[in-house]
Amino acid sequence: MIIFGTGAGRCGTMSLSNWLNSEVDTVCLHEGKERKLEEPGGQKLPFLTLQNFLAYKDPKQAEPLFRELRQIMQQVANDCDVKWFGDIAYNYAPFVKVIPTVFPEAKLVVIVRDGRSFVRSVITNEVPDPTPVGWLDPERPMSQTERFIALGRLRPVIGHDVYEHWSQFDLVQKNAWLWAETYRVIMDGLESWSPDQYLVVRFEELFADVDKGYDKIRRFIGLDHPISDVTHGLLHTRINHRETRILPHFDDWSNVQKDGFWEQATPMMKRLGYL
Repeated sequence: MIIFGTGAGRCGTMSLSNWLNSEVDTVCLHEGKERKLEEPGGQKLPFLTLQNFLAYKDPKQAEPLFRELRQIMQQVANDCDVKWFGDIAYNYAPFVKVIPTVFPEAKLVVIVRDGRSFVRSVITNEVPDPTPVGWLDPERPMSQTERFIALGRLRPVIGHDVYEHWSQFDLVQKNAWLWAETYRVIMDGLESWSPDQYLVVRFEELFADVDKGYDKIRRFIGLDHPISDVTHGLLHTRINHRETRILPHFDDWSNVQKDGFWEQATPMMKRLGYL
């Protein structure tokens, strides 16, 4: 069984990869790497960092890029000699639509997160950001890794309705747009999937009752063996958790920040049921 997982980032995908990777007869990577908590292991699958934007910019490139970089997954799974093999990463978003053409029997877990908490989570003053996902202050010093990841980050292309205004957007607007556009691409891409082959999970519900939420994911994937003590322990371990926030809770944002957020995020907040 080939498994994929995705979301907008900062939505629990690293946790999910750790949980699944601790299961028997299972290997689950995060961004192509076998992680131990936040620490990355060896690269078992090629990066999709730059291809993330290329497939978004030109959707016609999505399938050939995906085939080129992910058709080896079944062979890697065979080499690992496991029943379940997966990879989870936010940069699968622009490939969601084409995954079934390459892996028609695959299953997909999508984790969605309230856009307000996403924006708070990606805007950070950590230098360097150990897990950069969102748009950062352009005046802030950036590491080589941050610069590389930024090259593949989704941004408006010529003809997009916000393209001409992008340079004037503040960080709240940019990251609200990033959140909304990433989930638009994912949710539109789900139209090419059979409903029984994907599962949409809310971040807030998953982590409010992690035992119940993860059991739902296990049953969807088909993990029918008893959960191990190791896996259960990881469920209650904070993984890739932000200890500090620059932005306060949404209620305390300025009117300008709130207006900028709603301008970019309202349609998707409604579509995902957060409004």
